[in-house]
Amino acid sequence: MSQTSFSSTPAQTLDERGTELRTRCTQLFGRFGIKALSMDDLAGHLACSKKTLYKYFKDKRDLVSQALHSHIDGLEAQMTELMTGEGNAIDLALQEMEKKHKMLSAINSTVLFDLKKYYPKVFDATHARRRDMIRRVVVHNVTRGMEQDMYRSDLNVDAVADLHLALVEDMVRQAENGTLERPLAEHFKELFTYHIRGIANSKGVAYLESKLSTNR
Repeated sequence: MSQTSFSSTPAQTLDERGTELRTRCTQLFGRFGIKALSMDDLAGHLACSKKTLYKYFKDKRDLVSQALHSHIDGLEAQMTELMTGEGNAIDLALQEMEKKHKMLSAINSTVLFDLKKYYPKVFDATHARRRDMIRRVVVHNVTRGMEQDMYRSDLNVDAVADLHLALVEDMVRQAENGTLERPLAEHFKELFTYHIRGIANSKGVAYLESKLSTNR
C-alpha cells in the first residue's frame, strides 16, 4: 500500500492567539482575495491593532505565506484521514471530491491570481506542496481501488497520477489567468468524476453511478 504521510514544510508554530489570527486571516483571504486586503483592513476585520498582527507576522508577505501553508497543513491532515479511512476507493474518492468542492465554492476567484502575481515565491512554495499532496493521494487511491477490484487491473499507477495532476494543473492555471469558463468548484467536480470513470472497471462504474444517482 502507498504511503499516507506527506513531505511538507508546515506553517510556523504560533501560540493560541497567533493561530486564531492566522486562521481568521486565511478565511478573509478566501472571502475577499489577497490584494484587496491591506494589513489595516485585516486589523479592522479582526478587531485588533496592526501592532498585534506585527507581533506574529513580519509583514503581509509573511502572513500570506503562513496562511497558505497553514491551509495546506489542514488539507494534508484531511487527506491523510481519508486515505486511512474505512470504505472502498470510490467512496473515499467521492468524499475527497465533496470536501474539495465545498472548499473551492467558498474561495474568491481572485485568490490564485493574486497569489501568483503578487507573491510568486509563496505561490511556488505552496504549489510544490499541493502537487506532492495530490499525486500521493491519487497513487494511494488508485492502488487501493485496484486491490479492491473497483479499478481496472491494467492501470499504470504513476501514469494515471501524472495525467490527473496535469488536468488539475491546467484547471488551476486557467483559474489563475481568469480564463476558466465555469466556476472552479464546478469544473473540479466534473474533472474528478471524469477521472474516476476513466480508471474504474465495469463494477466500479456501476458503483459510481449508483452513488451519483442517490446524490442528484
